[in-house]
Parts: sequence; C-alpha cells; structure tokens
Amino acid sequence: MDKAWKYKIESGKTPVILTFLMSGLFCLLTLWLYKTNNKAVIFAEIFTTLMVLVFILAIYRLLFYKVLIFDEGFYYQTSINNGKYYTYDDIEKAWINSGRSQNGGQGEYCNIALYNKKMIRFQFFYNDKKGVAYLIKRANTKTQSIKTNTLKEKEDYLIDGKVFGKTRITFGMIILAVVAFIDAFLIKEISFNFIIIPSIIIVIIIALFLFNYYLFFQIKIKNNSFYCRTTPFNGRYYKYSEIADRRKVKRVVKHRSYGNGSLHRNYYFYFEFIDNKGEKHEFQYEQQIHEYEVNILKDRIEAAKS
Repeated sequence: MDKAWKYKIESGKTPVILTFLMSGLFCLLTLWLYKTNNKAVIFAEIFTTLMVLVFILAIYRLLFYKVLIFDEGFYYQTSINNGKYYTYDDIEKAWINSGRSQNGGQGEYCNIALYNKKMIRFQFFYNDKKGVAYLIKRANTKTQSIKTNTLKEKEDYLIDGKVFGKTRITFGMIILAVVAFIDAFLIKEISFNFIIIPSIIIVIIIALFLFNYYLFFQIKIKNNSFYCRTTPFNGRYYKYSEIADRRKVKRVVKHRSYGNGSLHRNYYFYFEFIDNKGEKHEFQYEQQIHEYEVNILKDRIEAAKS
C-alpha cells in the first residue's frame, strides 16, 4: 500500500520536536523546584505531566496518521488499525474549505463526502496542496456531468460540532481538573475563596458549552428546507421560503496580553437569519471548517426568494 501511492499526507516531525523540547524544559523546572523545596513544584509536576501526554500524542499521530493518494482512490488512517481504502467511485463530492480560525490563523481543510453519508475531513498545509488538488480532481471527475461539464451539487449538507469535539472536551475536562486541584490547594494554603470560586465557575461554563456544542449543535441543509438546533430544546425545520433575510457576520474581539501588552484579536463567525415572523436567529460556525456549507445555505435561501 505505501509503495504505490502518488501523494502522501502525514503529520510532520515539528510537533514532536516542539513538544519534546517543552517537556524537557518543564522536567528541568520541576527538578529545580523540587531541589529548592519550593511549594510551586506541585504545579510544575502537573504541567510537566500534561506536556508529556501531548508529546506522546504527537508521536502517536506521527506514526499512524496518513492519507495516501492513488490514481484510483485514497487510503485514510488516523489511528492504529482504522485505516481504510476508498475508491473515487465511493465519493459523492469533494471540496476544499478555507478560512480563519478563532485566533486569526488561516486554515484549509479537504472535505470528502461519501455516498454512505460518512464525511472525511482533514486539515492540510502548503506542501500538501498539490496532492489534495489531485485527489479532489480525480474524485469530482467521477461525479461530473458529461453533458454540461459541471459538478453535481450534493442535496444534503451537515454542520455540527463533531469536528475536534472529543478532543476539545478532553482538554476541557483536563483543564477543569487542573483548575479544581489548583483552587483546592490555594484555598488550603491562603484561603483566597473569593478569587478562586469564580475561576471554577468559568471553567465549568466553558465545559458545558463544549458538551452542548458537541452533542446538540446541528444544522442540516436540505433541498427545500434546513434544520437548525443550537441547544437541546430549540431544534426546528425552516423552509427556505420562510426566511426573509440572511447574512454572515464576523465579530472581532480585541484583547491585550498580560505579559507584554501586545494586542490580540479573536475572530468569531455567525450566520444570522430572520424568519417571516420577524424573529432573528443565529448560529456560530467555524469558518475554516464549514464556510462552504454556510455558503450553500445562504445561496439556497437566496434562490428561494427569486
């Protein structure tokens, strides 16, 4: 399998090197704090453990993550023993989505929709563009209309919180555990309850948001209608003809670093729509992952008005 591929996409060695160096620095810091009998050693131990875990995950991804692109199909693997080969005939549509992440960085994702409703999505970088372009060209050639020489559009699209959802929840739970441990230590040592309790509440709210986004957020885009659910209780279908107006919104939040006072920007993207009753609705989406689907939704609403 590995020898016949035309292009190969894999995790680079840079994350492994960086996490190895960071783990080493935290280990040295922990050792120094231990030898000087500094009580802060307990916090250093926690962060050292976390960095070692991230280092192990980077090695795991380096060993097992790969996309092999062939003339008649592609092989996709993200962990041990889950690799699978797909032919281009299995693909309903493939496309590239690009946009800003929350921290302002540009991201590009290859999206592959299979006929069995499974969605394969992976991030790629500049060195992988040629391989991804080849994959998409080969895949879409199979679905291209011979008469009109145009690509067939999918009937159904899905926007949800499943992309990186489990990873975010895992890190959220780890952060919650670390904050709770640190707060308990500080309460015992210096009794700063009035400062500490709000920090726990903030982290819990973030954790609940992540669970809600993963479990319940869902936008189903169909031919004549779409389903919108942002909480467990507000899901409903809207016909495109029921939408009076719609727009995409970018909100920029500026904040300064506590360290050097430098200005940072966070970017948040929303899709707003007003129904024929005059009620305004909106949902947040990740531009670098779902911009294509949001544009499909926007265009179908516009087409229903004309």
